[in-house]
Amino acid sequence: SIAATPLPAHDATPACKVTNLSLAVWNLIIRPPRALYHTWQLGPSEFTINGVIAVRRDFKVQGCRGGYLHCSQYFPRRDWESEALRKCPVVVYLHGNSSNRLEAATLLGPLLQEGISLFCFDSAGCGLSDGEYVSLGWHERDDLAAVLQHLRQSPFCGPIGLWGRSMGAVTVLMHADRDQSLGAICLDSPFVTLRQLIEDLAKSMRIVCPLPYLFVAAAHQVIRMRVRALADFDVDDVVPLEHAKRSYVPAIFMHGGRDTFISPKHSREIYDAYLGDKEYHTIDGDHNSERSYKDISRAVDFFRRAFRLDQVDMGIIPEDVFPDLTGSSDYYCGTLLPAQFDPPPASPVPQSAEQTAQIDAVAPLQVMHGCSQGSNEKIDSNQDLNDKMEETQQSIDITSTEQRQSPSLARSPSDRYSKSIHLINCTAAGILRNTQRRGGRAAQGGG
Repeated sequence: SIAATPLPAHDATPACKVTNLSLAVWNLIIRPPRALYHTWQLGPSEFTINGVIAVRRDFKVQGCRGGYLHCSQYFPRRDWESEALRKCPVVVYLHGNSSNRLEAATLLGPLLQEGISLFCFDSAGCGLSDGEYVSLGWHERDDLAAVLQHLRQSPFCGPIGLWGRSMGAVTVLMHADRDQSLGAICLDSPFVTLRQLIEDLAKSMRIVCPLPYLFVAAAHQVIRMRVRALADFDVDDVVPLEHAKRSYVPAIFMHGGRDTFISPKHSREIYDAYLGDKEYHTIDGDHNSERSYKDISRAVDFFRRAFRLDQVDMGIIPEDVFPDLTGSSDYYCGTLLPAQFDPPPASPVPQSAEQTAQIDAVAPLQVMHGCSQGSNEKIDSNQDLNDKMEETQQSIDITSTEQRQSPSLARSPSDRYSKSIHLINCTAAGILRNTQRRGGRAAQGGG
């Protein structure tokens, strides 16, 4: 949620009022208090909630401004020995401008019960992520695009939904009109335009006392110049309402009935202009109230219906995902996430990130239970293919040599049949040798 900064009241002259108003509002917009936390507050990496066994994996994604976003993904644990490969729908949660990814904790139970993965991250300038300033949606939409590209690289990623609150809702709106492939979006307490929000804040009791419009207009120009210089965006360009007029993604709107910070009229105006299928719900509480289980469940049900989980087949054909599949279930044990974007070697990496580091840089993160040896298994599987290719190449070389020595042999059907049998035998021998090597390693506890 957006945090308000009170004005200093030691000077009542008009010039100081404008200056103090500008300082309070631009700090509120681009540098609210950073909500820090310890990584242990994210909880255990494997846990049970509402009867669902779930796992969490932490990693980093590089944002649009070069810094790294600290991310977490939660999803139901699957037994790949007994269950078929399936895509998993994902909801990406975007928090407010003075918050962090811990805000998404209340969504875990309802989403996981429906088999939907939860992806959350600290926006740039918030929580543990890099960055000094926030932009109330302007730069955050490009960070969101980077996160979605990261997710979509995985063949195990199903339909994607976005759930944003306050600044997060504005970010969703400003991205949704350029990404109509999204499954659904949830918009909790967005504002119409940033300019309108600034004017509302300047006139409200949150900033000491109402000011004449002349002072508000002057303060707005000061804020605009200061924000452009520090955070590289124009506050007048942040107009979620215009993006709503171009979006067709199914949307559910929520707004607290007692919200005095961002008035419910903002959400209602956006809702009226929104082009896609939509629902509107007034919920109990104010801007910073924790959303009730009932309200969250209503939004989760909206995602379930929009994703058509009861109608769409989420199954995956293993050979389509891994063309060099050798038959080992450990080999194609999947992930919802492609390989993480690791920071440069000179950058310090937290312990939690080191635990998720990949041994094989080109292999995806092995995030499913029982797949800690997934990367090594892939190396062995690739070795199988290399051995088979080596055996095949040797057979081809022998055949080519004999053909050069006696061209008539190449025209003999019986000779071609013998060469084929020889090639098959060599290939089978290579597979058997590698299988025995695997079995020996498994007996020693390495498989």
